[in-house]
Amino acid sequence: MSRNYFDRDTPIVALATPEGRSALAIIRTSGEAAIDIVARCFSRPQALLGAAGYQAVHGWIIDPLSNERIDEVMALVYKAPHSFTGENAVEILCHGSAAVVRRILDLLYMQGFSPALQGEFSFRAFIEGKTDLVRAEAINELSLAFCEAARHDALSRLSGVLSKRLKELRSMMLDVLADIDARLDYSEDEGPEEIERWPMIISQIQGALAELLKSYPGGKLRQEGLLVVIAGRPNAGKSSLFNLLVREERAIVSEEPGTTRDWLESWITIGGLAVRLVDTAGLRDSKNEIEIEGVRRAKAMLDRADVIFYLVDGTVGLYEEDKNFMAAYPGALFLWNKVDRMDCLSAPAGWKAISAKDVASFGFLESVLVDELRAKIDKGYIPQSSEPQYQKSESGEPQNQELQVRIASERQKQLLSEAQEALNRAMEAYEAGVALDLVSLHIKEAAESIGEITGDIASDEVLERIFSCFCLGK
Repeated sequence: MSRNYFDRDTPIVALATPEGRSALAIIRTSGEAAIDIVARCFSRPQALLGAAGYQAVHGWIIDPLSNERIDEVMALVYKAPHSFTGENAVEILCHGSAAVVRRILDLLYMQGFSPALQGEFSFRAFIEGKTDLVRAEAINELSLAFCEAARHDALSRLSGVLSKRLKELRSMMLDVLADIDARLDYSEDEGPEEIERWPMIISQIQGALAELLKSYPGGKLRQEGLLVVIAGRPNAGKSSLFNLLVREERAIVSEEPGTTRDWLESWITIGGLAVRLVDTAGLRDSKNEIEIEGVRRAKAMLDRADVIFYLVDGTVGLYEEDKNFMAAYPGALFLWNKVDRMDCLSAPAGWKAISAKDVASFGFLESVLVDELRAKIDKGYIPQSSEPQYQKSESGEPQNQELQVRIASERQKQLLSEAQEALNRAMEAYEAGVALDLVSLHIKEAAESIGEITGDIASDEVLERIFSCFCLGK
């Protein structure tokens, strides 16, 4: 029988660390009976049952039927409501072999646990009021963060900065709605000056929503990384540049044209941002079907790129194909390669002279790429260092000063856009002298859209769709 997220009476269990061989693994459990059930498989059941919340208990996982020892573990006990899920919970730290993990999970299934659904722990935390929907999504974003920028933004949202701002804006809308309702009920008690403040407040909210929407393109790039494509004619040095940037010999370098028939990719981190670096097939006319397909794929990748590095062999100069590319992709970064060779020609205006085989060029290329990335996002979006800057608060605790209100979720962007459009309709209706109850209706629509972002308003279907995208064990 299939389960759903709202079956909260069932105790759940899941592996919270990646499958495969590792030194340690973490198995998470949650549910009203979680501590009692784990105790049945624990060598020191009374110590586990009597443990205070946030206490670690050393012992063995045992098979209650055969009394066989399975693994030596540490069991971390959390008691409701002071746990991540708001329920009783036990996290088992065991050895990370597949055999150990599988055996422990099988024992726990036999004792009454059900396999957790994806994101079910976070779902229960949300339902129990331990977190809102924005912060719950940030938990998953943080677990998936590939680079410093993504980690930094996810941590900001997890801290509640975005949630607080959205709740403030929704509260302002509800205050306006209350004022309008009062006006409709007691029109003789309010003067024109009371009406005049409503559009001003709505305008303030619109400005705040516009700022959040403005942050989306950069936030999305920071979260998902940038696609950087290396292109050029055969033998321009594309593969050498690729190897230089990834700092290892990944691509085959050969004097024979057409060596790279398909694109090759690698993830790197530059300026605190994740970069998907792609080396493409040489762009030229060919009768070879494989090479033709490689060129087609290269062009498709170019159309999706956030940044393009276009290389030319500086020893042979510009071909007509190079000039055509410059016209088609004027925003590309044009690199005049092979300046380390005596026969290299002078780089034309607007081209950056490099040597893709010279390690000394790496710092220059990295700085150039960082500048390009900064231009793609917003000035100051990329951290100056890999570590955020902290200062101590009045209590003496470190306090992050770089947390900013940004969005990176398509869902959040869509709902913010809907709220903005609803407020636009409210303003248009007000200026047209339409009845105030219609103005009120549009503002209510905007408030509901914001409520859907935070989870104050959310259907079961939407919640299931959101949490089903989370990692298993989260």
